[in-house]
Amino acid sequence: MKELFEASFNVVNLPATLLLLMVLLHWVIVIIGAMDMISLDSELDFELDIDGEGGGFDKGDFILEYFNAKYVPISILMSVFALCFWAISMYANWYIHQNEDGWMGLAIFAGNLFISAHITKFATKPLIPIFRSMREQMSDKMNLVGKTVIVTSSKADAKFGQGQIRLDGPEITLNVRTGGGEELPRGTEAVILQHEQATDIYIITKLEI
Repeated sequence: MKELFEASFNVVNLPATLLLLMVLLHWVIVIIGAMDMISLDSELDFELDIDGEGGGFDKGDFILEYFNAKYVPISILMSVFALCFWAISMYANWYIHQNEDGWMGLAIFAGNLFISAHITKFATKPLIPIFRSMREQMSDKMNLVGKTVIVTSSKADAKFGQGQIRLDGPEITLNVRTGGGEELPRGTEAVILQHEQATDIYIITKLEI
């Protein structure tokens, strides 16, 4: 037990250990009811404004979809990632690198990021239909057209955006888009104009007061 503790807080494993501790702390807070799991999903802020010159390829949406972040709550993705990242870091640095810092440690760290991200992707893939169904059922029960939403991503435009809405319960994160070339920065109050059920995207425009 002492060896495990010392290895966990060795400099080469410290980032993975701290990330895992943060995730564990989050779930403790969720369990005691001081924070809503759903509201944490709005913390995902992709600064992906690189829309390319070549017409319509949305890198932001592609990355979100590739890593299942469009469907699976970020809190769950981060939990799986943190556990994988910590376990691989501990194993690799103990058996390959012997917990010494240096270039090998950096190489293991970089490789671990890539491997853990893809383990998380495939481990959470079976959850996509579950959360997609839950969101569709929620959308069917609630008519959100005309409701006010707050932009929580770096911006909302025709290709990318997330917003948050509070109803009678916890805050809910929605995938939003704008029309007519409109671009709304983070924190903008907007009104929902339309819901595209096929993509579960909400079309919004700035709320004029």
